[in-house]
Amino acid sequence: MSDVTAATYVPNLSSSSFSQLKGQTTKIGVDGANADTQTFTVSKAGEFNFKVNDTFTNVEIRNDRNEVVTTIRSKESASDATARLGPGTYTATISQANRAAGVRDYSLDVTERQNILVTGAGATLKGTAQPPGNGDTGVQKHTFNVLQGGSFTANISLPNTRWAMMDKDGKVVAASDSGKPDSQQTFLQKPTYKLEPGQYTMVVVPPSSMKSPTDFMLSLVPRNAELSETGLNQESAISKTLRERQTRLRQWASEAKPTSTRV
Repeated sequence: MSDVTAATYVPNLSSSSFSQLKGQTTKIGVDGANADTQTFTVSKAGEFNFKVNDTFTNVEIRNDRNEVVTTIRSKESASDATARLGPGTYTATISQANRAAGVRDYSLDVTERQNILVTGAGATLKGTAQPPGNGDTGVQKHTFNVLQGGSFTANISLPNTRWAMMDKDGKVVAASDSGKPDSQQTFLQKPTYKLEPGQYTMVVVPPSSMKSPTDFMLSLVPRNAELSETGLNQESAISKTLRERQTRLRQWASEAKPTSTRV
């Protein structure tokens, strides 16, 4: 993790899975509002999530050709955007939406959005969950490219965590949580998700009680959806409970779709 304060070294976002740019809006922007600037570099092309944790704050990011690559405008809560960046130097301008706000502290979280390839053998996402704070819920977004469709179960190592996978139209195709871990739940009792080839967005919501950065893994494991512990394709009581829980989770995820900006 890189914790970068204004007037220090220029961070390379490609060298850390999580960076936080923070400072104070002690300058005056072109529109007359209090503002500040942060410079960072990218050494390897990738997709990055930018999240401003402060209310009524505007963020504009430009490349070394002075072209705007993404903007963020927060209102009553934290806001975020996603941008695909190539190698180069970038400048983030953070300004107050309210000109009368005066000098304020700000923090801009940056995480690299992983691009995971899913084959018939499954796939694994490795990440670091950040504790929520200063308006930041710690939500992460990553891209899953399914090359070979099939049926999968999902395992996440982080307790009390919700996740949802959405297709390109924002439809939730898989969702679950680790809020009630059951050591007696076998592989065949776990929910099965059928994924067609295509690109999906994975949203991971860590627990609000997290106190420090924690590494985690989320794995998609292939399985035959026709198999059951009894060898019959019948819905057991636990399968019914799990299915009903998946329905509730899909409803939750569909009501909280993330928004992103791509360049």
